[in-house]
Amino acid sequence: MNRASASRAILLCSVAGGISACHQASVERTDRAVYSLIEDRQRAALGTTSAIHVDAADVDSQRGGMYSFAPRPADPALPESFIPREEERPEDTAPAPPGQEPSAESPAEVAPSIFTPEEESNAYVVGLVDTLAYAMRDARLLQDAREELYLAALDLTLERHLWTPQFVAAVQARGEQANLGAADNLESSFTAVSDVSLAQRLPYGGEISARVINTLVRDLERHVTSAESGNVILSANLPLLRGAGRVAYESRYAAERAMIYAVRTYERFRRSFLVDIAAAFFDLQRLKAAIRNSYTAYQARQRDWERADYINRMGRSPSIFEAPRAKSSLRQAEDSLVRSKEQYATALDRFKILIGMPVTELLDVVDQDADQASQSLDGLLPDVDVQTAVDVALEYRLDLLTSADQVDDARRGVIVDRNRILPDLDFIAGATFETDPAHLDSLSYNLERNAWHGALELRLDDRKTERNAYRAALLGLRRAQRSHEEFVDSVRADVRRALRTIAQQADLRQIQELNVDENEFRLEAARAQFALGKSTNQDVVDAENDLLAARNDYATAVAQYRNAILRFRLDTGTLRIDDEGKWDNHSRRGAPE
Repeated sequence: MNRASASRAILLCSVAGGISACHQASVERTDRAVYSLIEDRQRAALGTTSAIHVDAADVDSQRGGMYSFAPRPADPALPESFIPREEERPEDTAPAPPGQEPSAESPAEVAPSIFTPEEESNAYVVGLVDTLAYAMRDARLLQDAREELYLAALDLTLERHLWTPQFVAAVQARGEQANLGAADNLESSFTAVSDVSLAQRLPYGGEISARVINTLVRDLERHVTSAESGNVILSANLPLLRGAGRVAYESRYAAERAMIYAVRTYERFRRSFLVDIAAAFFDLQRLKAAIRNSYTAYQARQRDWERADYINRMGRSPSIFEAPRAKSSLRQAEDSLVRSKEQYATALDRFKILIGMPVTELLDVVDQDADQASQSLDGLLPDVDVQTAVDVALEYRLDLLTSADQVDDARRGVIVDRNRILPDLDFIAGATFETDPAHLDSLSYNLERNAWHGALELRLDDRKTERNAYRAALLGLRRAQRSHEEFVDSVRADVRRALRTIAQQADLRQIQELNVDENEFRLEAARAQFALGKSTNQDVVDAENDLLAARNDYATAVAQYRNAILRFRLDTGTLRIDDEGKWDNHSRRGAPE
């Protein structure tokens, strides 16, 4: 590469780097302004703030692929690992030789894990608090909601900017060459025109503006300035009927209130999403308990089959069907265990996707009876009657507050459409100042060279469209009012249902707990009767099946009870979860940030 080429390359790299740095600085300035606005509106709408961070996408990575006409072609060949191979099937384990009769006591064994021993040592075991905190950092749906809030704040920054003085500057430089009839008779000139204007929209309608135009003409043949002038133009356009008053500020009112709605919507979604995360977490705990229960049942069926097989081989079996039936029951328990492990593994993968965790990560949840955060949910259940809970929901539900505000929006819309029916009556005024043509100076203004004008402009035309819009706005207001009334009733119904659900799930949890105790006693009795030869193995199998179902139902009842408490706090608008995933049950109105 020669020196000229190297210089051009360095120049291009410098320009590209400067543009990239300029773009990055622009993004950072925008982010600072938007984040500050979001925090301000959160304090105004919620009395508190939550962390908002929106990552910028890397547009320049892998640029070649996005312009390819046939991107990412698929490979038709199968990978080696997917080519079928013949495998030997393991043979069934032979029964143990006759000896001492197997014991019916349950061995103290740990339920099998869905992980290999190596994976289990590296698995990330999480509780509810850890899960919620992870979801708030990485959940994709929550990040989408943050970006929606960011975009709402971005729109508001633009609307606010439009109500500030608008500065526009333009410079035009033009060269001219005229042929006056002879080859050596050419005139060359250079003309430069600068145009600077400043305009301001008024909150009660209209606009005022100031404009400065400077012109410079330079004779390039004689190297002299042939003309230089300046003009100042002041103008005002003020509506007196249509478009006058607060209706002129409607776009600002709408944008400011839309930002408040966006803050409420985000916070409501955040709370609702975290409740969904908690519900999914409780369901994982239920599925993990189902594995433990299935494994316990499998161990019992294994002992039952060994015992039935021993009795059969010793010739003491009351029926030839006892041992085959016990083995069939063992296979059913094994099938249930396999299915339970597969259901838990599948639910874990879906849960990882929900919270934004890579599916390849090794994740496990703590047991249902070992998670302190889940057990502490009883502290979130206040001792209130139905009417108190309803009154609290009507005051605290963010979506209900937005619904009430939207009635006011519809009322403002009626006022705006009513104003548009009025005739146009505008006051137009302006003034122009020019420089002294006797002086080649764009700043030598001669105050005697000025012009003033003022006018009242009245315009009457057809208002059928506006009248129809006004009538539609009145109907829209009534619809908004009815929608809000229906929403209020829906909130009342939600709270009443939530309280009934809590009471129902509390009763079901107690019922299932008693059901487990009764079926454990029944199983012990069935085993004792079978050992004495007073019953068949079928009675033991039936008791074990009922105990397994009771234990699974109890795990389900516990999960649903905990979920019902969170749903109640969500339905009343009193659920508070900080950015670390912990319950905030001590917020006080007017408390410091």
